[in-house]
Amino acid sequence: MGTPLLEAFELIAHSKKLARRLDAAAAELAKRPGLAEEKAWLETARLRLARAREGIGDLPIRVLQLDELESMRGDRARELQGEAVDALERLHAGIGFAASPRSPLIEALYANAKLPVLRRVEREEFERFCGDFEKRLGSSYAKRMFADETYAVVLPTVRLVLDAFRAWRAAFDYPPIDDASARALSEELVIVAHRLDLPSRQARLLAQAALLSTKELLEEYDLTPKPRRRGAPDPDTHAVLEQDPPDPDAPTAEELAELEASDADVDAGPAPDAEARGADAPAEPPARAKPRRPRDKPAKA
Repeated sequence: MGTPLLEAFELIAHSKKLARRLDAAAAELAKRPGLAEEKAWLETARLRLARAREGIGDLPIRVLQLDELESMRGDRARELQGEAVDALERLHAGIGFAASPRSPLIEALYANAKLPVLRRVEREEFERFCGDFEKRLGSSYAKRMFADETYAVVLPTVRLVLDAFRAWRAAFDYPPIDDASARALSEELVIVAHRLDLPSRQARLLAQAALLSTKELLEEYDLTPKPRRRGAPDPDTHAVLEQDPPDPDAPTAEELAELEASDADVDAGPAPDAEARGADAPAEPPARAKPRRPRDKPAKA
């Protein structure tokens, strides 16, 4: 288990992902005929979680200033890197829509860059790409093309790309924070996480009930209850939802041990005498004992 602050941060991050999955599942379920009650349950789950998440704002970003959450900064940078690539893809599509998918401007800016790969590259390589892309955007050719009214529709996306680059770079620069501000920020994080705990559980359970009759959606949006692994540490506040209730008809650990011991006694059978085999004779593997017929007599040593 992590620290209380780390657990609180993960619960808030989990609620954001859960909200996205609920939205996507609701949109897909709306396409199915019937299922009026299930759709109502899923909508209740969405609204329950959405109301609980109101007012969070940029708290998940601000709390990364805390030393206790230093380990989460890399995840945030990776998330922002993905958002920057999303903006690059939108700009690529926007230019193709405004002019042509074969517009020379696309080649001038992207130069055959493989955008999906950029989601996985390390910081140094992505920084090189961002710097090169910014230079291409600032070239006289790009400025002339974007000055044409044909590309006016994509200018907001250009600004979105540049803003995404700045946000990604800022994820590696967290100024020090004084003790009083750190305490206030820690308290705010714990309070918000506590407020989200119960609504997150309720929303997930409601979604599971709503999608139980459409198991493919239950699995597609990662809402299936997951059994806890034997020997795993105690679950955190939101992982409790992923446990299946114990089966009352299943054998207990003591009963299983008793059954295994009984099977071992039956399978082993009477062991042959080592002296009768001879000292040099290889040991034979134990075999299942056969029923003894009346005329058989036990072998003498």
